[in-house]
Amino acid sequence: MSDDLPSINAPMPALTSTILHLFGITIPNNLPEPIQMKTPPIERIILIMLDNFGLFEIVVHKPEFVISQSKALILLETEQPLANEVLHQIFHGDLQNKDFNLMSYLNQNSKTTLMIGRQEDLITYAGTSKVIPTKMDTNTWVSASKYLNRFDFQWIHFLDFENLYQNPIYKRGPPENLIKRLIHRTDKWMLSMYKQAAPNSLIMIVGNHGRKEISMSYDPDSKMAQWRKASTPVAVLCLK
Repeated sequence: MSDDLPSINAPMPALTSTILHLFGITIPNNLPEPIQMKTPPIERIILIMLDNFGLFEIVVHKPEFVISQSKALILLETEQPLANEVLHQIFHGDLQNKDFNLMSYLNQNSKTTLMIGRQEDLITYAGTSKVIPTKMDTNTWVSASKYLNRFDFQWIHFLDFENLYQNPIYKRGPPENLIKRLIHRTDKWMLSMYKQAAPNSLIMIVGNHGRKEISMSYDPDSKMAQWRKASTPVAVLCLK
């Protein structure tokens, strides 16, 4: 990630407004202003949601694709950075509202949508969107690659960490080792999808703090522990 990479601070729900703005769709009055940035015309948006991924993980684990292809880094401001609350803020536009649904609104404005992720999230947030429920990230990646250029807006959610960390094999090691392994694995998958994506695609990689807080093995008084605690969710923008 270059030193001159544009860095933007924005409230989490501004991501919702920005998606609508990039598609040229009227933004409802109760949503915040979109993030102001210059992009070429965008025909499709591929939003990749990563659990347990933020500014700290980018700096420490240095995922190659994310760093090399990023055109902008958005630091997402929210008091509720865990996955469920982040999903609610993006799909509904804030933490309280449930009347607006991003996927249904895109459909109403003639945009085709697909949501790939765990069944419970699809039931809660997909609205009128087409859905593909998956239980493992490998299945998510295969399905995402299969349908990559067939929809105007595609939501892909990778969330293996907390499920895998319940496995005794991974419990023996520090949880941050598993996070690092999954970040680099998923980074390679995202590179593959980037190569496959049609021109005029925007890949938006959005991170959150996971379903629940999991204690890491860092010394609580260490700089690493302090940096991770202060880490914000992010959105990384990659243009094709």
